[in-house]
Amino acid sequence: MSAEVVIAGAGPGGMAAAIEAARGGASVLVVEARSEIGGNAARSTGYMAFLDSDLQRDAGIEDSEELFLADLRKEVDYQSERYGLFYDEELARTVVRGSTGVYSLLRELGIGFNRFIPRPLQHSVDRMVDVDDVSHFRTSFEPEFARLGIEVMYNARAERLIVEDGRVAGIAVRTNAGDGDAAQQHRGEVQDLRAGAVILATGGYQANPALRQHYQPAFLAGGPYLGIDTARGDGHLMGQTVGGELINMTMIPPLVMVGSALVEDCIAVNLKGRRFHDEAGTYDDRVAALLAQPEKRAYYLCDGRTARAKDHLIEQMPGQPVSAASIAELAAGIGCPPDALQQTVEEWNQLVASGAERDPAFGRIVFPAERTGLTDAPFLAMPMVIGANFPAGGFRVTPSLEVRDVFGAVIPRLFAVGDCVGGVNPASGLGGMHILGAMTLGRIGGRSAARLVGKAV
Repeated sequence: MSAEVVIAGAGPGGMAAAIEAARGGASVLVVEARSEIGGNAARSTGYMAFLDSDLQRDAGIEDSEELFLADLRKEVDYQSERYGLFYDEELARTVVRGSTGVYSLLRELGIGFNRFIPRPLQHSVDRMVDVDDVSHFRTSFEPEFARLGIEVMYNARAERLIVEDGRVAGIAVRTNAGDGDAAQQHRGEVQDLRAGAVILATGGYQANPALRQHYQPAFLAGGPYLGIDTARGDGHLMGQTVGGELINMTMIPPLVMVGSALVEDCIAVNLKGRRFHDEAGTYDDRVAALLAQPEKRAYYLCDGRTARAKDHLIEQMPGQPVSAASIAELAAGIGCPPDALQQTVEEWNQLVASGAERDPAFGRIVFPAERTGLTDAPFLAMPMVIGANFPAGGFRVTPSLEVRDVFGAVIPRLFAVGDCVGGVNPASGLGGMHILGAMTLGRIGGRSAARLVGKAV
């Protein structure tokens, strides 16, 4: 099989790259390790930050490219104190400028955005919004793939780049690889796919314990991680074998494993049955707060209404949840004083019902969208567990998303997008940047690949 552009991975970066390459006139073949497209985006919270969206304009919010970039710079400076990072300022500017185009593309595909998500410690103004339904990151792209004639090879794992005469000429793919199932990773047949250009879009490497151990040996190499089980660093390893320079690989930040869209409906309690921090605060603050608790144990609490509405996020939580018909029964299940837990829940419910914009105890400003408290049985307690966030490491690239080698030269016909790029993701902790960055760079990478094979101006 062959195509003018072959893309390894159908997450947000790979999907955007495929659409732009196909719209540019190139034949496109996507190799996807899972049984569906969408990647981490289709299982995410769905928060994205946009500059100059109609939501901002309708709300009269004054934002600018420079203000957005300043917020990104602040986040990178903070993270650099621990990790020491290479930050590509021009690539970051490209992401900010391209955010408006990504917003337009998603609206064109039928994806809607509901409301602003306030993050004043990270974003100077409201620019982060939530998608109406994260499954639309799959279902809205599938018809466009069909319309453009984009082929997708499912359950196929990209294993090796084919290099001829010093140029990347395709990918060797193992078929019937069985999603991220370790027992099936080496089954199936290996097939060579020829290409005029190859785009690496395989995601991060948080699901690869060996890579995590190599780059950050002190931190939870075999522990839980955010995202899908096919984020094994396949693109990183393939590109490295042909000389690609990897940067920022040691940045694998810790976080408490919970989706942000779930935590806005939850409270967190310790073994005393008391709240102890701003549940919707920064990832680092959540980790520090949990580590400061007795036995380093605590639980997220939600009610039946939230459990039904956000079951896909609850299913991703590590550990065994405790379900109970009453708050007193829930307290017994997690080993905290029932009177204290009952009082904590009542105080929270009163705060939410009051319409207050700030929690006086911990400064929380993110509340349930419907302003509903914990009132609907059964009640659920989910263990708070520290795991690995999306890593920041990836390839050093050109403005066209061509992969550079360790000497700074371009590796001919090889591109990288999404989590395979290492210069922008250090700023992802700002909030709303992960999917945005992947799609913005994916669009550029797709156009660049189409131009390279002579199908677009």
